[in-house]
Amino acid sequence: MFQVKVMSVKEYSFAVDLANTVGWGMEEADFRFNQFLEPEGCLVLFEGLVPVGLATCVSFEKLGWFGNFVVRSNYRGHGGGRLLLEHAISYLRSRGVESIGLYAYPWLVEFYGKFGFKKDIELKVMHNVCLQMGNNYNYKEEGVVSKVGVCGDFSVLSSFDVRFFGVDRSRVLKGIMEGKDNYCYVLRDGGKVVGYVLAKDYGHVVEVGPLVCCPDRSEGVFELLQTMLCGLGGREVWLYLPQEQKGVEEFLFGVGFRKKFSLSRMFLGEPKIQRGIYLGESLERG
Repeated sequence: MFQVKVMSVKEYSFAVDLANTVGWGMEEADFRFNQFLEPEGCLVLFEGLVPVGLATCVSFEKLGWFGNFVVRSNYRGHGGGRLLLEHAISYLRSRGVESIGLYAYPWLVEFYGKFGFKKDIELKVMHNVCLQMGNNYNYKEEGVVSKVGVCGDFSVLSSFDVRFFGVDRSRVLKGIMEGKDNYCYVLRDGGKVVGYVLAKDYGHVVEVGPLVCCPDRSEGVFELLQTMLCGLGGREVWLYLPQEQKGVEEFLFGVGFRKKFSLSRMFLGEPKIQRGIYLGESLERG
């Protein structure tokens, strides 16, 4: 009989092994961070005493996010995945969440649709195995891009982010900014924040995102990306791009990024996210 339990530290190695059977490249640090953000949001599916699946979820005020959803191949099709998703939805509802977002592989869109999730936009997962970034990209200087830390800059950046993400995700932003190897750049115009970009450095790979910029400052996206990527030469880099951002996609192709696959962003309930989101933070947190 299937049952769902909150993930414990002793199950981190299982979670990493299972997640990486589908090529996610995750480490124990990923699950530690998810559990730091949402202590009861890392879930394990058991068949008896045997762990056979996992999922994570996180709540941001009225918005929740569901991700890292995988069940061992020989246990699929027997109701375990349904139980895991239902448990996550119930948990997020208990946290006061009104809408839930996720990124769906094409073969899971129909499955999520049965629970009431509806497609929103398409997302392209972009990858560069060894970034080679020059300084010959001549975008008009519209503002000043500077590297920042959590002290003194966090509250301003967080307030700016709320305008576009729709809810307060300061726990995630602060967690990233406090990471000693992570990166944060802010674009200011006349001292006012008009955009920012963060990146998580996992040692062997860097994940760039979120990137948020005012929609009327489109050139700022390229200023932020150019500044960030110029510091990541020789690194393996991943990022998550809404399909509608054609200009950003062209820029990324020009510096060696390639599309790995596409996902559908789906919501159960009305989406909270506003215009201005140019790169996702991660596949598991939106």
